[in-house]
Amino acid sequence: MKRKSLLVIGLVVVLLLSTAAFSNSLNLATNALKGKNIGFVQLTLGTTYHAAMSDRFDELAKEYGANFTQVVSSNRSAAEQLALAEDLIAKGVDILILNPVGDEIVPSVADLCAQKNVPLFCVDNTSPGQGYVYVGIDNFAIARAIGRFVADFMGGEAKMVYVRSTATDTGCPALRFGGIMGGISDQGEIKGYDIIDERYAVVDVGESEGMLQMEELLAANPEIDVVIAHHDAQALGALTAIRNSGRTDVKLIVGFDGELRMLEEIKAAENGKNGPALATGLNSPTMIAEICMQQINETLQGIAVRDCYYIPVVGISYDNVDEYMSYGF
Repeated sequence: MKRKSLLVIGLVVVLLLSTAAFSNSLNLATNALKGKNIGFVQLTLGTTYHAAMSDRFDELAKEYGANFTQVVSSNRSAAEQLALAEDLIAKGVDILILNPVGDEIVPSVADLCAQKNVPLFCVDNTSPGQGYVYVGIDNFAIARAIGRFVADFMGGEAKMVYVRSTATDTGCPALRFGGIMGGISDQGEIKGYDIIDERYAVVDVGESEGMLQMEELLAANPEIDVVIAHHDAQALGALTAIRNSGRTDVKLIVGFDGELRMLEEIKAAENGKNGPALATGLNSPTMIAEICMQQINETLQGIAVRDCYYIPVVGISYDNVDEYMSYGF
């Protein structure tokens, strides 16, 4: 197997300053956040990723004197998220932040915000569009970097299983899967890479769910080379299931997000010397919150902002994991 590092494939930086993406300070010349009411419709708090994002929004709101109100989806439905958004707007928020259950809910919330003249910021689980500012990642580009690593590592063929998000998640899963397969094809023929099985998450996309998904996949498939997981949390759950099973056929597990525990496991695995190798892509929830709050501050001053702000496109494997340990969450 060819084993190459997963490199930074480009900085897709649509920021005021390139260094702002890796800053943990807003560096506000003028604080327009003080006394403002900011509402956040969060997708879930059931993963480390989403909890870290919520915590960072809350910290920044407190630091700069804003009133921050968060509501969380309980059943991952578009109807519920729309109702939560309506309630926050009725309570008089100046800004609404939405982490949508999927792309289908965004136009309805955008229309609602336009009617009430409330600026809308969408984060994470959607893509750039009309009527809102998107702050997040280029899911396809980051997944493509991961796919290139899969192809380099495996060297031409692999039996792959897919630990998926929930069936109701219509936001980024298609972009991530498409990016991974595109990255594999970048490195040569894709015909040797077969998705032999998959499992949807039933409840949420956390570690325990990933473990259950992987247990089913292991029971159903006597030979697996590569595990593709929608989130690092699910990848970590899959790793636990593999270890518990005693199976040694799995050569590589790839996740998505850059959780600290995932980075630690990437380093400990030493590119496959100690169990399956691991890789992931940087999707920093704290960075997204910081960029979002900075652009909210600009908006509150009447300063025009862009429609889209991406964090840098970074893939992480054993060869470069030390560079990104400080961004783990």
